Amino acid sequence: MKIYGQFCSIARALDLLGERWTLLVVRELLCESRRFGEILRGLPRISRTMLSAWLRNLVDAGVVLREVGSGGPSYQLTQAGTELAGAVRELGTWGQR
Repeated sequence: MKIYGQFCSIARALDLLGERWTLLVVRELLCESRRFGEILRGLPRISRTMLSAWLRNLVDAGVVLREVGSGGPSYQLTQAGTELAGAVRELGTWGQR
């Protein structure tokens, strides 16, 4: 993940969100995928290694919460992650046009 170190709030947000897979992982979590395999199925061109790395980045950034239960790890958005719902929705709408 590249860090540009700029003060601008948009540039700082793009340090995390500007990479290809970040918002797609968030989209899958917004669609209620919780397990690694569910997220992976929603992103057919991502490798397991890349998905693991992006989930780790999002956990470290406070966007995703990782919980380990009896069925193994699961993921869910934090409040900060949930706040991205509008941006993901609007990007999708813009992309359809």
